[in-house]
Amino acid sequence: MKLFLSLALFAAFLLCPAACADGVRDGLSLAARKALPALFPFFVASGLLVRSGFVEMLGRLLARPLALLYGLPPAAASAVILGLTGGYPVGAATVTGLLRQGALSREDAARINSFCNCASPGFCIGLVGLGVFGSARTGAALYGIHALSALLVGLLTARDGSAPSAPSRSSIPSAAPREGFAAVFCAAVQQAAATALTVTAFVTMFSILLRLLAPVLARIPCGAMLAGLLELTTGLDGLARLPLPAGAQLTLASFLLGFGGLAVQFQVRALAAADDLPMSGFAAAKLLHGALAALLTALLFRFFPSALMVFAPIAPALAGYHAAATALPALMVLFAIWGGKKAKNKV
Repeated sequence: MKLFLSLALFAAFLLCPAACADGVRDGLSLAARKALPALFPFFVASGLLVRSGFVEMLGRLLARPLALLYGLPPAAASAVILGLTGGYPVGAATVTGLLRQGALSREDAARINSFCNCASPGFCIGLVGLGVFGSARTGAALYGIHALSALLVGLLTARDGSAPSAPSRSSIPSAAPREGFAAVFCAAVQQAAATALTVTAFVTMFSILLRLLAPVLARIPCGAMLAGLLELTTGLDGLARLPLPAGAQLTLASFLLGFGGLAVQFQVRALAAADDLPMSGFAAAKLLHGALAALLTALLFRFFPSALMVFAPIAPALAGYHAAATALPALMVLFAIWGGKKAKNKV
């Protein structure tokens, strides 16, 4: 299969050079305009927190909740918080940093990584809320659902009733207390630059794929949704153009935010591979995240119709989409839980 896909990509690159060039320009522009301005400061912040001793202080404050809810050690606190607030893939970058410093075991790092990779509040409010739906309140509601769904995914797939695993010290020692801020800052910026390069490369690659698939996606009624499964930002931009009621659009947006798109998932996999971080069950966890977020969004609009007041009126002819928007995420939740359990049993 991998040989077939490799040959197919080689043929597409060879036969469609103009589309590939346009994809490179789209990807670099997207990274420069949207991805890196939102993510790079958090990449640096993640490295600073891991190296400056803040992890230990934060761990003391959150040790009991992390142990009770997820069976995680105190050192996981910074990865959980930054993973929920920093944006894709800050959570993975923080987890690999802690693993590299020897603060987390591989097992605990893998469990954290399965649910602490989320869109940032700025992304949800600014790009999705204001940029797509014209409402900051909508973006804030989407982020709240998104973060809650991530925490629920952790309870369903990453919870471990046993005591937190003892970390195995890596060959790279943790920052010494006497290390100055200049050394810590330089190391954090260098690591952030490497992570930013990985993000840019994957955004560019998937922009090329979208350019190559554009003729096919244009013929499909919900091509924007399929585009979002590949690259999140492109899919979210296309949602507003779909002939769907606002409730269905928001439900689909919630799913895409939780799932993250393959571009985001491959970014996480690339960061994990550098430190040999296990990725079993990660895809199922992201599918579950998207399904739970979509289900919560659909239920919110079903039982609290006033929440729709921030959106355009619902088209009567498309009211049937609400039943599908509620039923489909429920089916995906069951499938993702089953897939996650199966993957966990193989570990």
